[in-house]
Amino acid sequence: MTITYEKQGHIGIFTIDNGKVNALTFAMHEQLYSHLNQFLNDSTIKVGILKGSEGKCFSAGDDLNEGDAYPEGEDISERIFSLPRNKPIIGAINSWCIGEGLIYVALLTDIRVAGNGARFGLPEIAYGMAGASGTSRLSLQIPRVWANWIALTGEKITADQALQYQLINEVVPDDKVFERALEIANMIASHPLIAIQTEMECLQKCPEMTLKEAISLTRKLYDHQLEVYHQEPDAKSGIDHIKGK
Repeated sequence: MTITYEKQGHIGIFTIDNGKVNALTFAMHEQLYSHLNQFLNDSTIKVGILKGSEGKCFSAGDDLNEGDAYPEGEDISERIFSLPRNKPIIGAINSWCIGEGLIYVALLTDIRVAGNGARFGLPEIAYGMAGASGTSRLSLQIPRVWANWIALTGEKITADQALQYQLINEVVPDDKVFERALEIANMIASHPLIAIQTEMECLQKCPEMTLKEAISLTRKLYDHQLEVYHQEPDAKSGIDHIKGK
C-alpha cells in the first residue's frame, strides 16, 4: 500500500500501488503530500507524471474500509490540494479513475492522457457520500452540463466521452499511456524551469483576475523570468534561440 516517487531525468514520477484497484488509504495520502513537497522543492525536476502501477487501474478511489474520518481529525486532502504548485503534472490514466481517483486527476494534473479502456466517474452519490463534484471543482474544468451529468447520475463515462467533455487531452491504446505521457513530459522538460513556472502561475492566477490585474502580474513574472533565466551560463536570448544562433 504505497505511492512511490522516483526521478527520471527532469521528470518526477508518482505511482499509485495498492492492490487491483489502487484504493487510496490515509497513509498513501500522507505519502503523496511528502512526495509532492519533494517534487516542488527540487530544482532539477521540471514536470511530473501521476499514474497507477503497471497493469493496474489508475485508482478506484478511497479505501472505504478505513471509513471517511481522518484518524487524527485533519483531512490530509486539504493540505495536498492547497499546495502552491508551480510545476505541471501529467495524468497517465488506465482503467478505473473514479471517486478520489478522479479528484486527484482534476486537482493535481494539468495534461491528461487516457487509455481507450479508461472509465471515469463520481459514484459517491449512490452511497450517500456526495460532494466530490465540489471538491474536484469539476464544473470549472468541463462544461457545466457534463459536470452535472457525472455528479448527479453517478454513471461512469468512457475515455472517448471524457475526451468529448474536455476532461482529458488524448486517448491512446491502453499499453501506450505511460509512453505518451513520458513523451509529453520530455517535451515540457526541454524548456527552462523558470519559464514553466511562469506559465503555471499565469495559468492558475490570471483567469480569476481582471484584465488589468492579469497584465500587471504577467509583466512582473515576465521580468523576473528574464532576470533568472539569463543568469544561467548557457542561456540564450529568446530572439537568438528563434534565429538558431
